[in-house]
Amino acid sequence: MTKAIFITGGGSGIGRAVAVYFGARGWRVGLADVNEAGMAETAAQLPTGMAHVYKMDVRDRDAWIACLDDFTEEAGGRLDVLFNNAGIGTGGPFAQATFDDIDRTIAINFTGVVNGARIGHAYLARTPGSCLLNTASASAIYGSAGLTVYSATKFAVRALSEALDGEGAADGIKVRDL
Repeated sequence: MTKAIFITGGGSGIGRAVAVYFGARGWRVGLADVNEAGMAETAAQLPTGMAHVYKMDVRDRDAWIACLDDFTEEAGGRLDVLFNNAGIGTGGPFAQATFDDIDRTIAINFTGVVNGARIGHAYLARTPGSCLLNTASASAIYGSAGLTVYSATKFAVRALSEALDGEGAADGIKVRDL
């Protein structure tokens, strides 16, 4: 039985490192990102045939469904881990932030995680012992001046994760954040 992990933000950084880690241990890896070139670089570091690449914006609920449908079919119906990792870092004085930047940060860093958690639940529930893993940040522990909206979204991810862990237990889903 080959385990399966689906990673948003898989084209770089933490997402890439996690993909390489699980790929080296024989897991099937779904990479989702808006960065196609980055995903190609990540996929090249994984065992042949174990990477599945999906151009996806975490704000797009229909894309979530299409990508998870395809990936879980490729993985024999399994979704052991859904790693909600996609996010953007924005900073600067809050009073100078544009509303477009504020809205985009909230939509990607929090609403994208909500989308993954809500849509991913049905897929995770079909795999015993599954885990929803959400990327938070040290900014989820203490608010950071100059990172106001980023910090707020990461606090929200942490709260969502804690609440969902209690709810997910009934369906055998562990929920964690890092």
